[in-house]
Amino acid sequence: MQSATTTAAGPEHAGAAPAAAARLRRFWRRHPAWAAAAIFAVLSVLLVGQGLLPGRTLSGSDTVLSATPWASARPADVHGLGTNFELADPAYVFEPFLQYTRSQLPSAPLWNPYVMAGRPLLADGQSAVFSPFSVPSYVLPFWKSLAVVAMLKLFLAAFGAFVLARMLGMRFGGALLSGVVFAFGTFFVVWLAWPLTSVYAFIPWTLALIELVVRRPGPLAGAGLAAVLGLQFLGGHPESSFHLVFVACVWFVFRALLARRRSGLGYSSLIRPAVVLAAAGVAGAGLAAIALAPFLEFVLHSGDLARRAHTAAGYWPRKYLGALFLHDYWGRPTQLDLQAFMQVRGWYAGAATLMLAAVALIRRRSAERIAIVVFAAFCVCMIIGIPPVFGFVSGLPGFSATHNERLLIYVLLSLGLLAGWGLDDLCAARPLATISRRTVLGACAAIVLIPVAWLVIAGTLDLGELWRGLRIAWGFEHPPLPAPGAAPSGAVVGMVRDSSLLIWLPLAGLAFALIWLRLRPGSSALGVSAFVASMVLLVALDLFRANMGFNPAIPVRNATPPVTGAIRYLQSRRPQRFIGVSTAQFSQPLPSDLAMNFGLYDARGYDFPVEKRFDALWRRSVAPGVGDFTQPEEFAAATPAAVQALDLLSVSDLVLGPVQASKLPPTAPGLRVAYRGPDAVVYANDRALPRVFLVDRQRTVGSDAAALAAVTAPGFDGRGVAVTERPLAGVPQTGGVPAGPSAAGSASLRSDGAERVVIDATAARRSLLVLTDTSYPGWSVSVDGHQASLERVDYLLRGVVVAPGRHTVVFSYSPASFRIGWILSLISLLAILAAAVVGRRARRRGRGSASPA
Repeated sequence: MQSATTTAAGPEHAGAAPAAAARLRRFWRRHPAWAAAAIFAVLSVLLVGQGLLPGRTLSGSDTVLSATPWASARPADVHGLGTNFELADPAYVFEPFLQYTRSQLPSAPLWNPYVMAGRPLLADGQSAVFSPFSVPSYVLPFWKSLAVVAMLKLFLAAFGAFVLARMLGMRFGGALLSGVVFAFGTFFVVWLAWPLTSVYAFIPWTLALIELVVRRPGPLAGAGLAAVLGLQFLGGHPESSFHLVFVACVWFVFRALLARRRSGLGYSSLIRPAVVLAAAGVAGAGLAAIALAPFLEFVLHSGDLARRAHTAAGYWPRKYLGALFLHDYWGRPTQLDLQAFMQVRGWYAGAATLMLAAVALIRRRSAERIAIVVFAAFCVCMIIGIPPVFGFVSGLPGFSATHNERLLIYVLLSLGLLAGWGLDDLCAARPLATISRRTVLGACAAIVLIPVAWLVIAGTLDLGELWRGLRIAWGFEHPPLPAPGAAPSGAVVGMVRDSSLLIWLPLAGLAFALIWLRLRPGSSALGVSAFVASMVLLVALDLFRANMGFNPAIPVRNATPPVTGAIRYLQSRRPQRFIGVSTAQFSQPLPSDLAMNFGLYDARGYDFPVEKRFDALWRRSVAPGVGDFTQPEEFAAATPAAVQALDLLSVSDLVLGPVQASKLPPTAPGLRVAYRGPDAVVYANDRALPRVFLVDRQRTVGSDAAALAAVTAPGFDGRGVAVTERPLAGVPQTGGVPAGPSAAGSASLRSDGAERVVIDATAARRSLLVLTDTSYPGWSVSVDGHQASLERVDYLLRGVVVAPGRHTVVFSYSPASFRIGWILSLISLLAILAAAVVGRRARRRGRGSASPA
């Protein structure tokens, strides 16, 4: 009976599968966008979905465990500097910011009291409080949310590139390939954990909507463009937003002029698209005003803009162009890194991508293709500093203050679009002529052989290490690691170089073979469907191999560093601040920004921009000699001059690693060892100012420069006198430096919130209450419930004059920039929604009037 049942059901089941497959193919032909979305979703999950596995998280935060105070007890399964040490920025900065914002919800976190003596949080360039990519980290389990965010970025970027390519006339296969190259190309993937990709994901959507504005300028297209522009402004990386706006304007001019020429209309036909574009730009900026307004205020009160504007823009070494072919030529941070920072080598877009891009230029040189090539060449000039383009453009406003090397993302998009066109060309019904066929195959063969010639000419091809190189390339072995502090041997370098070539050759060879099979004449040629599927699959496999390990899924237990003895000691010292002493020989103990997770107040910080006076004090005394494009506030010395400046910021403790403390102990007088353990050594600084105190004498100077000179002069003691830049009525003046602290009274913190600080003070006489937090617009103060005048004292601190007696003093942060910003955002949101509704109704009416009677 069992056999009969099986036999009877066999034909029915045998026909069910092909029928279902046929229905699926029909659905995908009718709905290609859904098909592309499904493919991109699957690829996104395959690349980073391992972060959703039980007990895992998509993070490189195990690199933290190699720093003081965790290195001495680092888990056995964490080797070296962690799974990928190049993910230090997300671990040290972005993840703590997300966790802090999450802890403050539903209130918007306007101020960060934990770094740099307090600074705006919403107004910074990296916290991305309102980015759509931050939302999963607010509502999902935090460590699982990181994989969801990465998948959303990949999917949105890939699908956006697909939509853009379709709007440019590509077939399904070409558009699909464009999406794979853009989102899964190395440059996008290595920056996946940074806020840069929160902007990059919207690049193709912006260009696609500009294309729609050029074709059908109206409220619906304008509303869509405004929404996308607003979302990318909220992404948390102003430099990338600046580049996107520049590229959007260039793209609009090109597409509008090309459309006018092809239509034969006059220049007046450009007026309406230009108006829609301008309105969309204003509405998009207005939508993001809740973050942009505080950021612009912060920039105006920072030293970053002026300093960067007068600093020569940087560029990357031209040798990294070789990463177009050999992505592992310099090793990789997950194995053996011969040269750090994979981000500057993220040129790789796939072997087949380069060949198909060449096909696109050989097969047809349309205005779009030539323009894409010219723009990509412009970006390359900016990335590697080719004159005269680099010299001219880098001197322009905006470009002079940004890292223009990151225009590489547009090279990746350009290669993806060209490769999509090339794939479509090879799928055209009309066969190529014999001469064109030979030209295409010759160009593809040259691309295959370029890396071989490069290694031979450079003398870096080591034939003796080919077998070991093959095992590294496709056996996924790790090359032998050198001893700590030692350079890798020549044999090991040869293995790495050989492995990079042995990764390239089979993938490039397969791509060449597929193109050759497709170009074969007659019935022996590879069919269109098989060719497209094979090419897309090959590019995806190539890019997955190139990107392997850059976004690791580590055990959750290694993602959160534990509380050590040194951290418990520092917590006992709150609300005083601390710093980690770092030098050229030793890295940062308890890295800046990470202390937020432990409720510690760190005088250091890594965040942009930096308040002008805080930056000037730090550069002058704490970390002098740091370059203009580098933020010195993450570094701190322990020299007498540095410690005197840190006294002003209530830095009562200095943290060093045990080895560092034994070899280079602090040289400043007045420090004593307060904690010594296997995790760290902490020196107490008894001269540090308390977070809040009273002083009854002032010394008025004439300018901010004079105030900086006064507070950094040898022997200055803020407990004896307050430096003011305008006379404060009723507080006695003194011309010199008082011998000791004043007897003005006492003050203590009752509560120390982010945006509200409450102080109990008892003044013996009319005095100045000083809070050693950064003075910044938006802070106000009240004394016993009555508004008082907030004074800037000691160059950068907050102060208020109090009369004799007991008082309750409240400092509150409520910046006008935030109020203006959220009002503008609300108005812009309503305007965009209204435009979308009007545009939708107009579109329906247009369809109805076009229908036959």
